Amino acid sequence: MRILLINPFYPISETPSPPLGLAYLAAALEAAGNQVKILDLVVFPYSQEVLQEVLRDFAPAMVGATAVTMTIDNASQVIRDVKTLAPEIVTVMGGPHVTFCARQTLVDFPELDIVVQGEGDATIVELAEAVAQGTTLDRIKGIGYRSKKTVLFTEPREFIDNIDPLPLPARHLLPMGRYRALGMPVSLTTSRGCPFKCIFCVGRKMVGARVRYRDPVNIVDELAYLNTLGFHQINIADDLFTANKGHCLAVCNEIRRRKLKLKWTSFARVDTVSKDLLTHMRAAGCQAVSFGVETANAQILKRIKKGITLE
Repeated sequence: MRILLINPFYPISETPSPPLGLAYLAAALEAAGNQVKILDLVVFPYSQEVLQEVLRDFAPAMVGATAVTMTIDNASQVIRDVKTLAPEIVTVMGGPHVTFCARQTLVDFPELDIVVQGEGDATIVELAEAVAQGTTLDRIKGIGYRSKKTVLFTEPREFIDNIDPLPLPARHLLPMGRYRALGMPVSLTTSRGCPFKCIFCVGRKMVGARVRYRDPVNIVDELAYLNTLGFHQINIADDLFTANKGHCLAVCNEIRRRKLKLKWTSFARVDTVSKDLLTHMRAAGCQAVSFGVETANAQILKRIKKGITLE
């Protein structure tokens, strides 16, 4: 089956990188035998004419978009245009916004047929199979969908226990050259999940409290590949790369063992680093670490369950 995946527009000022989540979904769909195209509206201008041409030439049976709250209006407009141009196409949306506002999204946007909640790798493949075969959706975990005038939800999907077997992101479907020309970074993940409980963050709710780690050798294989693409920087986009010191050191040591010359960044918490760990990261090519310093008010730190002190 043919599936079109859409990355909706959001500002270049937000320093976007090639859409990793969509590339993972595309890889899962391709591994299951589907044909996939990604339309990236961050780096390509959008119009109904552009969409009409893609729908005509590629002829997808299903169109999926991703959305955070900042992009939900743009994503829903594209879905609306899909239904206007080709009402028979099944429309799907995933990502943080619809995960937490699933019912309201389906109510607000009648052109949207299905929402995917949480981790979508397995869900999107099952959806594609159901659409291709014309079977019902009630046995597919982790979705909300329309049944006549009623919005229904299936039981939540379990998080993928072992993420090592997942196919690498289908970056061959992404406009990598456009991001590189704009001076944007390229990203990868070494784990999924976050053990902390900050109430403002979608990470734990999207990918779970138990951190699932990839094999350091596979990670550095991917880093070595990304290093050949000419990007000025690689972002390790884990919610918290330094959650487990042993994992972090294993990745750094594998980089150094191969004598790779990399420039990369990561996210951390002030209470998950040490001078020793940061020294190893620096030696492996880490150029910057982004810390979430949400407030200098001790009461607010406690209220948002940040779990750190001012000291």
